[in-house]
Amino acid sequence: MQQNEATMTPQQHAQHIAQMLQQAQQECRADSGRVSDPKAQALFETIAEVLGGAMKALEDYQQGNERAWRASTSQHSGSPAAYEHSASQSTEPPVVTDMAVDISKNEPPPKLFTE
Repeated sequence: MQQNEATMTPQQHAQHIAQMLQQAQQECRADSGRVSDPKAQALFETIAEVLGGAMKALEDYQQGNERAWRASTSQHSGSPAAYEHSASQSTEPPVVTDMAVDISKNEPPPKLFTE
């Protein structure tokens, strides 16, 4: 029996969304095996990976794994300036991923075509 949406906690909403994303991820992976077009296969696998990232973000929110999802110990006005000020005091280095794009003035990134 599903709880009334008005009485669900934010964590319960997150769990509900995570379940829907997991179903969509499984469907994308199954569809990738059902089609023979390599571009469609790559698209479905990419979507499945993106959905996995969204599910991870929801899990981190539910478990409070990321600092951004933890309850704040100090109250601030919630204004963008207050947020930027508190964020600039972070002692953690920025996250660097293998997905970062190297951009230089001598070699701009290629144009994306949507056809």
